Amino acid sequence: MGGEWDPARLLGIAVQAGYDVYLKTGDESRAEETVRTILYVDFYEGSKYTLEGLAKLTLKGVSVLIDGNFFDRHRILELDEPLSHSRPDYISRSPEGLGVTDLKVAFRIDERYRIKRMSEYETDDQFWHYAWEVGEHYGEPVKWLRPLQVILTPKAQVLHEFIRVDPKRLEFWLEGARQHWVDMEAEDNGERPVVPRWPNCRGGKYGTCVAYDYCHLLDRDPLKAITYYERIPQ
Repeated sequence: MGGEWDPARLLGIAVQAGYDVYLKTGDESRAEETVRTILYVDFYEGSKYTLEGLAKLTLKGVSVLIDGNFFDRHRILELDEPLSHSRPDYISRSPEGLGVTDLKVAFRIDERYRIKRMSEYETDDQFWHYAWEVGEHYGEPVKWLRPLQVILTPKAQVLHEFIRVDPKRLEFWLEGARQHWVDMEAEDNGERPVVPRWPNCRGGKYGTCVAYDYCHLLDRDPLKAITYYERIPQ
């Protein structure tokens, strides 16, 4: 295995899974069992981390979420269920109305960048897509969006804030999104060349794009790609 195994993604999956089980059952012991099972299955034995150490970190993350009581007076309508084009973590109805909560997990965030990290969610494309699609799904406007940013070290904590969904701002977002969807469909149909979107090459939600080497190192040359990528029969 090349390089040091990084457990960051695994920790995020385990924290969310444990918290989801708690929200469904109210049973902290079942949440802990879920966390330990997920970590055990995907743990890399040869790394510098220990399974018990990662379990301790993950359970701290689940614990601060439980202690935060973030769904008090909420009715959870959907918990990690797919819609047509997205999969919001939590859709709930609170006294303020219909809303979407998105859970983020980070191993560590430097104190200097925490305010910046939270402010970025206000114009996050994914969040506003949730607001639009959930509103379409339920036939009523989404009133708020909420990031829950879990930080595991050095001390487990949760950063959170409500983002009010103004209908005019949502329509403003939708204008740009619709044009983006038209462009993507035209690219898929071969009606226009694929437009590079560099910010997503390394900075997307799921990390570096699988085609990064093809675009940036192999000059998008199919002949060069043969030695690096495996062609999947259609």
